[in-house]
Amino acid sequence: MIVNEVNTESINPAQIDLKGTSRLVVLLGSKEGIRGVSKKLSQYDDFVRVGKGLFIAGSNVGAYTDLLHSLPILSFIRTREIPGIKTRLDDPHAFRTYSIVSYSFNNPTPGQKKRVERLLRRSMGIRIRPGILLFPVLRARERRKILDYEKERSLLDSKEFNNQLKSIGARSMRWSRLRLAESSDSVQIKEAIERTLNRDLLSIETKLHQLRELSKDPSTPTDALRKQSLAALRRYRNLKFKWILTKTFWYYDAEKSLKRIYNLGLNTKYMIDSRD
Repeated sequence: MIVNEVNTESINPAQIDLKGTSRLVVLLGSKEGIRGVSKKLSQYDDFVRVGKGLFIAGSNVGAYTDLLHSLPILSFIRTREIPGIKTRLDDPHAFRTYSIVSYSFNNPTPGQKKRVERLLRRSMGIRIRPGILLFPVLRARERRKILDYEKERSLLDSKEFNNQLKSIGARSMRWSRLRLAESSDSVQIKEAIERTLNRDLLSIETKLHQLRELSKDPSTPTDALRKQSLAALRRYRNLKFKWILTKTFWYYDAEKSLKRIYNLGLNTKYMIDSRD
């Protein structure tokens, strides 16, 4: 069988299951950057394309090492182990257990796009490429302790995120109990964490800079500026809740980045209040 293009709605469930030594392979980089490799892989029986830049690779994946290593990738295999979050490992990302959620829409509406962005901000996942999120898998007791203690702002795990996506009309797939096939690829996970943090904070930072410019215009109503400033700070507080927790399960300290946005928000609020 030669696979050229795959519609995820018509995929046989047996094709997307990871069995034995098969791998879930994620091609990293831009759409243009992965196009050539994706097209070549789709020609081989050992690869089943299950999403954009996402393949199930058979046991003969070693025969295509040169092709796969021509661009950054992440590859995962099944595991039964779920290390505790306090388990000391030399590399905090290389030997952890993960879930992956892949999703897509035919023609997403503006409302669907907005709801997905909200889900992304509420999730404990990181974006490893457009439409593909990586989640840490926690032991049940750890999950309850970390995520359930404050219900109104509890973060979504991979199962909840996947269910929410389906409820708004997305085509989505989920794989769980995965670990990196190559421990050296863990650097890609750390970079994805940093990109996700920067992406989460960028919209708030952009909004605050816009408000600072608007505050210099005497014709802009102060009440409107104050209302928008408070809304931006509320979004910041929600993201702070998320990223403070990520230090526990992603082993990444976001405090410096969070502090920078916090100071910018306070300074912006002061500029607006000083107009009175």
